[in-house]
Amino acid sequence: MREPIRLEKPLESFVEELALCVATHGDKGPALLWPEDFNTLPELLRISRPAYPRTSWRRVGDLPAGATGEHPEQPGVPTPEAELLSSALGERLGLRVRPSYWFLRSMSVGGRQASGAVERILTVLEGACRCKLTRETGTHDARPHDTVDLRLRAGGTLFVPRDHAYELLDVHTPTVLLELALGEAA
Repeated sequence: MREPIRLEKPLESFVEELALCVATHGDKGPALLWPEDFNTLPELLRISRPAYPRTSWRRVGDLPAGATGEHPEQPGVPTPEAELLSSALGERLGLRVRPSYWFLRSMSVGGRQASGAVERILTVLEGACRCKLTRETGTHDARPHDTVDLRLRAGGTLFVPRDHAYELLDVHTPTVLLELALGEAA
C-alpha cells in the first residue's frame, strides 16, 4: 500500500479544509473559503510558481496589431509544490486533481473563462479580480439569481461546482491564480 502524501502542517490543514468544502458544497453550490490556520495563508503565498510571462505590452490598449485582448490570460506550467498539493487533495477526495496556474495581466477587462464540465478550486496567490459565477441551466438565458458577482483577493479560495461557469474580470493589478480541476474518480 502506498504511503499517503504528506505536506507541511499549514498546507495539510488547507487540503483538509478543501476536501471538507468539496464534500459539503459539491451538490449545493459555490463556496468562498479562507483558511482557518493563520499560518496557511503565508504558506500558500510562498508556493513557488512559474515566472510571470513576459510580454511586450502592458495594457489591453497596447496590444500588438491583430490581438484581441478579450482573454489576456496565460497559463503556466504547474510547479512541484502545486503538484504535491493537488496530489494530496486527490488522495483525500479519491479524484484526479490537475493543477494549473493562470496569469491575468493588469488593466484587462475580460479574463479567464471556464465552463462547468468539472469542479474547480481557484486560489488567488497574488493580485485581485472580479469573478462572475453563473449556474449553467442548459439555456443561454441565465436568470439574475443564477449569477453571483464577487471580488477575489490574494489568499481567497473559491470552490466552483460542476454545474457553474466562471469568468474573471476587472483585473487592475497583475494576478496569479492556482486552479485545481477535480476530475473523474481515481
